[in-house]
Amino acid sequence: MPVYVIFLIKRGLNYKGVALVDGFYTVSSALLDYPTGGLADKYGRGFITALGSLFLGLGLLSYGFSTTLYQFLFSEFLAAIGSALYSGAFIAWLADSLKKEGRSQDLPIILSNTRILSQFISSLGAFIGGILAEYSLELPFILGASISFSAFALTLFYAYDINKTYRVREIKYIDFLRKGLTILFKHKQLLLLTMGSFLISFSIPSFTLTWAPYMEYLGANKWLIGLASTIFMIVMGIGSYAGGRMAKWMGYRKTIISSIMLISISFSLLILARDPYMFILISIFLEIGFGIMGPVLSAWINKYIPSEERATVVSLRRTLILPFTMLGMMTMGILSDLGSPRLTYIFVSIAIVLALPIYLKIPNDEEVI
Repeated sequence: MPVYVIFLIKRGLNYKGVALVDGFYTVSSALLDYPTGGLADKYGRGFITALGSLFLGLGLLSYGFSTTLYQFLFSEFLAAIGSALYSGAFIAWLADSLKKEGRSQDLPIILSNTRILSQFISSLGAFIGGILAEYSLELPFILGASISFSAFALTLFYAYDINKTYRVREIKYIDFLRKGLTILFKHKQLLLLTMGSFLISFSIPSFTLTWAPYMEYLGANKWLIGLASTIFMIVMGIGSYAGGRMAKWMGYRKTIISSIMLISISFSLLILARDPYMFILISIFLEIGFGIMGPVLSAWINKYIPSEERATVVSLRRTLILPFTMLGMMTMGILSDLGSPRLTYIFVSIAIVLALPIYLKIPNDEEVI
């Protein structure tokens, strides 16, 4: 993660090219997410999660050896297949495992614990990636691919060991897709949560696609960028850990509103950064805000989704949301090329606040389906 935008720029792409490559990934994910969610509900969440890891590894491996725009687009397509397979399947697998144990109320805590553990490992990977990039920008992608292939093998074995066989549900595949549409569009809370996520997804690329090259512009070398990525992942994990507990104490709505305000203020302060160290300090609060938001939104959404359609509905939401991520990438590319990422940060600090009225319409506590 800390080097891939720099990698693309070193291969001759500008910010618009970076936005195009990531935008293609977003479109591909959006088109594939909904149908792959139905596959997870029918053929097994663990099996589809494993396949997602396999395709992600293939995408990373291809990425590391790509040199042209079309090769990057192909690599992004492989990764998009992996992301689409993984996204709905994994959260549904986790949520329903808790439900079977009678622990559905622990979902936000488990998600926050899972995320902080993942962030810890990711932060280690980011730091190693920054060091490897000093020798070769291809090495981090090769290492990432190897780990993804390991995840494929382990998840496949674990899913098989739990279920003894990959059980196929008797319901027709098309019926999963049809019922998922009905659930999302007829449930007011799910619809409002999806609408709010449009603005959140629009805002995220404005930081993820600009922070590393902007730090380099401010004078940071690659080891500092790698260290910054590690710091960001650690503090996001801390935010995730806090988010699950805040949700239990304050409720979902108040926790999300607090995170939105923290993110918006941090974006507006980033324009004051004049050196990479000040940029890191301000970005810490931004990452904490995103960390708080992640597991709480996931738990809030899953509160309203029936178990048998969970992967389908989660994936359908991503299909609807991801085009707004693509729009955010395009906006980031245009604004950053016109006036540096600072112009983007000003715009996004205003845009993300527009999500507040949507979340305010959702009650704190509703009956769980």
